[in-house]
Amino acid sequence: MRYWAFLLGFLLLAACESTDDTYVPGRIAKETAVAIAMQANKQYPYPLSKVTRVAWRPEQGYWAIDFKDEDEDYGKFYLVNGKGKIVGEGTIQGDHYY
Repeated sequence: MRYWAFLLGFLLLAACESTDDTYVPGRIAKETAVAIAMQANKQYPYPLSKVTRVAWRPEQGYWAIDFKDEDEDYGKFYLVNGKGKIVGEGTIQGDHYY
């Protein structure tokens, strides 16, 4: 019976593990990457005030942050690496990234 309790407790702890990737040692947090992109975005807070995507790209080693207008037709994206430097930027028109 003791082993069942141990196994159940282990499974409970494993199920409660956070899947949030906002903090990893050696990498800036998601919120910090968004703040860096906001400072670089000359059109923030208007008209490109809507943050529509923040995603970590582990293969390339950067955060991808999208800012779009209210209609989500036009926007700008920034690529912020794990050290907090902007390594790329471009424009968004519809669903196309340039």
